[in-house]
Amino acid sequence: MAMTVTPEQVERIVWNQHHDPFEVLGPHAVENESQPAWVVRAYQPSADAVWVVFPEQRAEYPMQVTHHPHFFECTIEGAELSNYQFRLKEGEHERFIYDPYAFRSPYLTEFDIHLFAEGNHHRIYEKMGAHLTEMNGIKGVYFAVWAPNARSASVLGDFNDWDGRKHQMRKLDGGIWDLFIPEVGVSDRYKYEIKNQDGHIYEKSDPYGFQQEARPKTASIITNLDTYTWKDDEWMAQRRHAEP
Repeated sequence: MAMTVTPEQVERIVWNQHHDPFEVLGPHAVENESQPAWVVRAYQPSADAVWVVFPEQRAEYPMQVTHHPHFFECTIEGAELSNYQFRLKEGEHERFIYDPYAFRSPYLTEFDIHLFAEGNHHRIYEKMGAHLTEMNGIKGVYFAVWAPNARSASVLGDFNDWDGRKHQMRKLDGGIWDLFIPEVGVSDRYKYEIKNQDGHIYEKSDPYGFQQEARPKTASIITNLDTYTWKDDEWMAQRRHAEP
């Protein structure tokens, strides 16, 4: 099957200039000689070679370099596509990761975005920021940040070597950018990389983050509030007797 992505599309991903990386990366339903198939694409800046791996079926498909040394694509026959991983060869090392662009998160709904735009979402902290969740049976973290004037936004963290090319976010209505990243978890540090309209790049801590590093460090820390042990009993008791 011929390549299905243009050099211009690849260039926008490579330079982190795409408002919706899902349009290019991840799985896309196609027809191959009138038969249903899937094209899977990946941009892995640190990888020399990539395979699509289906652990349950014990199947593996090599990806082909397309238009750029670190942009990969392959075609997989079939009408259905189950959860898959990438096997990455990075120098002498290999590792397996799930493809974040195979997960289109419904975590932030259109109604959430509508209320947020009105300034009437009174529990927006439950949607924005970094939230532990599960999609298609895979645990990970959903990230959402408001950056209405940004040209692009990415998640940086311990889990991607602080490389803004690896987890590029998509832009939703209302200037919100989001992405679900599989297998990220509690205690991982992260920031957002925001590129403005002039092309200047800034690293930002999460304004909705539940935990932050102590100064002078500025990273946010993924936290599970459901299991967090609060240590402010004395302060809460004093507050009850304070003047309003």
